[in-house]
Amino acid sequence: MNSIGDFAESLILGTVEDIKEGKSLPPKLEEAKAASAGAPAKDVSKIQVPDEMMRQILGESYHPQDTPPVEGLPELVWEQPEEEAPAAEPAYLTEETGQQLVSLLEEVKSLVGDLREMTSAGAIGVNLAGPVADPMSPHKSRRNKKDILKDSIRRRLK
Repeated sequence: MNSIGDFAESLILGTVEDIKEGKSLPPKLEEAKAASAGAPAKDVSKIQVPDEMMRQILGESYHPQDTPPVEGLPELVWEQPEEEAPAAEPAYLTEETGQQLVSLLEEVKSLVGDLREMTSAGAIGVNLAGPVADPMSPHKSRRNKKDILKDSIRRRLK
């Protein structure tokens, strides 16, 4: 009696031999995805397979890794220490630097104004549906005189 594993192995080996001999084409990824479209796949990315099992399945072609995979990034070590910049002497405000500061402030002010225009003009989002009455407002829709008259007559007849 053959086990399920033996049956699967013979099926796979038969398919591989047919592909090598040119009797059949290799399977395509699109066909495999279409066949398993409804079935959710299990996450097998964190399963650890023992080296002994890998040797048993793959035979001589398997060579175990001596170094385990590193979980984090290695720490970077700098051999040259950072050179500290000498302390700059305090700069005095002159008329020329004052004019430069004023021109920079005017440029920043114009940029901020442009940003405000962009956000208020709808550059971030546009309501393509058009204006709509607020459905949560307490105001009732306006009724014409004919409807008001009908309602008052109904109330009197009750």
